[in-house]
Amino acid sequence: MGQQSVHYFPGHMSKALEAMQNYVKVVDLVVEILDARAPISSQNPILSRVIGSKPRLILLSKTDYADPEVTKQWIAYFANEGITAIAGNLKKEKFVNLLSKASIPLLTKKREKEAKYGMKPQPIRVMVVGIPNVGKSTLINNLKGKKIANVGNKAGITRAEQWIKLNEDFTLLDTPGILPMNYPDGAQAVRLALLGSMREDVLPTEELAIALLGYLKENYPNSLEGRFGLKEIDQYLGEEILEKIALVRGLLEGSSPSIERAAYLLIKEFKDGLLGGISLEVPHA
Repeated sequence: MGQQSVHYFPGHMSKALEAMQNYVKVVDLVVEILDARAPISSQNPILSRVIGSKPRLILLSKTDYADPEVTKQWIAYFANEGITAIAGNLKKEKFVNLLSKASIPLLTKKREKEAKYGMKPQPIRVMVVGIPNVGKSTLINNLKGKKIANVGNKAGITRAEQWIKLNEDFTLLDTPGILPMNYPDGAQAVRLALLGSMREDVLPTEELAIALLGYLKENYPNSLEGRFGLKEIDQYLGEEILEKIALVRGLLEGSSPSIERAAYLLIKEFKDGLLGGISLEVPHA
């Protein structure tokens, strides 16, 4: 997934980053959401610096789109790094109890301080952070049990911070998605574009599709069989595969297969999890 370096940092992200640096001082816990398909690429080093030593919980989202075995490896990877990580399908699983249980060991100092001064346990102020389209609003709606935050499968839905009272135990701060200011590693930009965390027009569609096919050929050679009837795609060049997809789906320009339309379709079906459980990154020992 090679690609030249990319710069993409909309103005609202700069303002949100400045505000976040102030909010992190008053919260008790930071929940950082990462896309389970590419946890390292979807982790913003800027956010890590802002969070600092604040108790942090990582949530791997969109696990229904990721390779389940690889997701298990990522949970173990973060544990080895001394970071608590949990994973799940935000659209189906209930996360209130899971968040409560996972946060207990992370908030020991807060509870000890409250006990020292004879205070009853106070509500936990949680800040939810992550890059665009990793599932922040979906998590908040999940925790609240109803739609209170806008959700969409594209970057930039949340544009401003908002405090949300979840229950008597938790108050959440939702924040806009913030991307790194640039990507010296172009492969990271490609992964984020494929995940929908960058606008689709930042990188050429056909180039993204070819990069995705190169990865699938090496790691998931039978991933296109169920959707397009294509077996062992490692035997074909990327453009040949796109041509076959165009013919299967009737994506034509005149009487010729449309490579561009096939590339768009392939990316959309990957982004929507229709190609099966596929992870774009695996932990390195």
